[in-house]
Amino acid sequence: MAGTIGARSGASLALVAWRFLVALVVLGVVAVVTRAPWPVGFRVYGHLLATGVLLQTVQLGGVFFGLGQGVPAGLSSLILSACPLIVAAVAVPMFSERLTRRQWAGLGLGLAGVAVSVSENLSGGAHLVGYAYTGLALAGLAAGTLYQKRFGRTVDLRTGTTIQLLGATLTTFPLAMLYGGLHIPLTAQALGSLAWLAVVNSIGALLLLFVLLRRGTGGAATSLLYLVPPVTAVLAVPILGQDLTASVILGMAISGIGVLLVLAGPRVRPRQKVRCADGSP
Repeated sequence: MAGTIGARSGASLALVAWRFLVALVVLGVVAVVTRAPWPVGFRVYGHLLATGVLLQTVQLGGVFFGLGQGVPAGLSSLILSACPLIVAAVAVPMFSERLTRRQWAGLGLGLAGVAVSVSENLSGGAHLVGYAYTGLALAGLAAGTLYQKRFGRTVDLRTGTTIQLLGATLTTFPLAMLYGGLHIPLTAQALGSLAWLAVVNSIGALLLLFVLLRRGTGGAATSLLYLVPPVTAVLAVPILGQDLTASVILGMAISGIGVLLVLAGPRVRPRQKVRCADGSP
């Protein structure tokens, strides 16, 4: 939503880069003021930087370049919504997680609801490279989520996320400089979008995801992503002046039922922590 408003103001990829920098500064200050413990060991920092690049740069950069190659926004959302199924499938053998049949059905139902929600926004021509970029974004989101669950469970969320945002900032700024530059208009819409994306999306949403990953399965934590496309469509009515269609309402209901089925499953038992040779998680 905020990204759409920013894009209408002509901010493009520069908005993504500045978003990461603002989020880095804000969360870094919070970490310092609250005296949050910083990780110990270069290996831990490397894992956190890699997670930030995957979750932020690869995901959002892939989406941006995919849209630029003509991939419809609705189809892009649908492709990214396959993340919970991928995460759940990989997390079962990797983390010894268990999902009931009801939860697997909920994951499938949630994806079906997203498909219904964006069904009217799937048309449009796109080059094959555009879908490759969107697939790369999906891979970054899924891999980053699994990487965080594997290596970020014991790191303080304030300092750990700050380091991840540093990795995203360092890798996104060069991309923005190459594709469109770093200029963003100093308008209320652009700056408001920047503030919202930095504080709510890059800090709040990430911290929420990481907390859910620590408390439950990867599939259950990421299943909430199914609600993003339909809720965004509803919010677009008063904010962007778009119409609310029957497919959005129906899709939201289906996705909501799917998420409830996933979250209503039994809680996963915490796996015994595995530490690396240097003592890091």
